[in-house]
Amino acid sequence: MAHNVQKNEHNLDGKIIYLSPPKYISEKLTLMTVVLEIFEGNYSRPAPFIFKNGRMDSLKGLKEGDWVNIQFKVSGFRGKQEGEPRYYAENEGIVCIKG
Repeated sequence: MAHNVQKNEHNLDGKIIYLSPPKYISEKLTLMTVVLEIFEGNYSRPAPFIFKNGRMDSLKGLKEGDWVNIQFKVSGFRGKQEGEPRYYAENEGIVCIKG
């Protein structure tokens, strides 16, 4: 399985509980964070999604409380803390559709 190409596109329905303003990181990177309340049986959990640059266009007109479907891919990167490798995960938003 490790050598096969894997599909890395997922989608999830939920309610927006937080929508950040755009954050200018650099000349080449602007991002917005959308946090969805997702439901698992009797429980709900917050799930953050990062939308970068042109992908933020699908967030126009959305607000907290809206029900949406987010298409995303799982991403990550490696860093170091106190000499030890550290791994970080990120849900990278592709498109957000109201409804």
